[in-house]
Amino acid sequence: MKTNHYKSATFLAAFLIIFSSFGYAQKSLIQERNVRAGMEFLASDAMQGRGSGTQFEWIAAQYLGTQMQQFGIEPAGEKDASGNATYLQTVNIARNSFAEVPKLSYLANGTQVSLENGKEMVILRTTTDSISGKLQKISGDEKPQFGAVVLIKPKDNEDPRALNQRMQTLSTNGASIVLVEETPQWRSQWGNLASRRLSFTITAGQATNVTNWVILSKDVANAISQIADGTEIEFKGKLGEPQKVQTWNAVGKITGSDPKLSSEIILLSAHLDHLGVRPTAPGNDKIFNGADDDASGCIAALELGRVLASGKKPKRTVYFAFFGSEEAGGFGATYFVNNLAFPKEKLVANLEFEMIGRPDEKVKPEELWLTGYERSNLGAELAKRGAKLVQDPHPEQNFFQRSDNYTLARQGIIAHTVSSFGLHKDYHQASDEVKTIDFKHMTYAINSMVKPIQWLINSNFKPSWYEGKKP
Repeated sequence: MKTNHYKSATFLAAFLIIFSSFGYAQKSLIQERNVRAGMEFLASDAMQGRGSGTQFEWIAAQYLGTQMQQFGIEPAGEKDASGNATYLQTVNIARNSFAEVPKLSYLANGTQVSLENGKEMVILRTTTDSISGKLQKISGDEKPQFGAVVLIKPKDNEDPRALNQRMQTLSTNGASIVLVEETPQWRSQWGNLASRRLSFTITAGQATNVTNWVILSKDVANAISQIADGTEIEFKGKLGEPQKVQTWNAVGKITGSDPKLSSEIILLSAHLDHLGVRPTAPGNDKIFNGADDDASGCIAALELGRVLASGKKPKRTVYFAFFGSEEAGGFGATYFVNNLAFPKEKLVANLEFEMIGRPDEKVKPEELWLTGYERSNLGAELAKRGAKLVQDPHPEQNFFQRSDNYTLARQGIIAHTVSSFGLHKDYHQASDEVKTIDFKHMTYAINSMVKPIQWLINSNFKPSWYEGKKP
């Protein structure tokens, strides 16, 4: 009897161990209740739409940081007053307005032409009081001469974000001023653009690129397109005292365990801000909650962090970054990539998560799509390992260029966005609320990425751009 009791007790103990281990393994996967809990906080009315640079964006960053801390993800942000690492990165932004009306002047057919802000042109962004350069008309992907005043025209149906990135690339590559012909959207906002504060990023420890963007009326753009390349064009104004504001990133990491691979970085990211409160929005609801855009991406990256931190340490180091002020111009991602805590060439790949809260009818219910799938071999390799990733079914929308991944991709880093945005009508509307989220889809979508990402962070595979597809 004693032996039987002993055997029974041994069997029961073994069963309990196996059962508890199974339960732990189950908990390490993505649970709908955790997804829902995170979404109901980040996209609640209490968070007031997480407007860029507001205290609610700061609260979102703090929340994501404390969640990472709870999961055992290491802090990878700035140091506090005691010298301890935190989960936050603070990005200082200065917003300026002109104390004197700025003008753009040039010589055409022997006549001096002077354009005033708010009339034939509006200043979209500037970092200088005055600057001049020689005109260079650019079409396609031609690079500017250093210090040139570049004239470009929007492409047919070009998305505003893609056009913005194109202008940024020209500035980064040395253009002193980018002149761009108006779009219907800019024309509809002409008065507001002329009177708004002009913003640019100031980052400690690095030079600020000269960034001067001027929108021209169609008539003026056509007139300048007729004058010769090399014509001197001068921009002159006087900036007032800057208003200093901040935005924040939340950053954590899991340090890799393999001596040969731990210096290589895989970055999982999302943007934590949205549009905040818009008093002039139509209807009674003025809070733009940003549930799908991009609380859903934040919770995806956060829940993947929960899983990865609960298991065996990966061979490669994994960073988790939640970027601030994506909606205001990608300031958080720009600061992150310009202030890496490791050599840029060690950043093997970035997967951004954006708008995965609802399925896209253009693909199968269980599928996600990858922006720029055709640009590198990363998507295909993840798909081989079980990722339900397919090519972006909305190529006309230029989504590859419309998320923070593009900020990294322009610096040569293999960076794509995972999404299932089906062009729903709630995009950038107050109606993008938690009640519109399909939690079964979202939970399944995040779960579907676990094993492929586990493969990526434990392999020595390095993705590469396809020939001619590097941004």
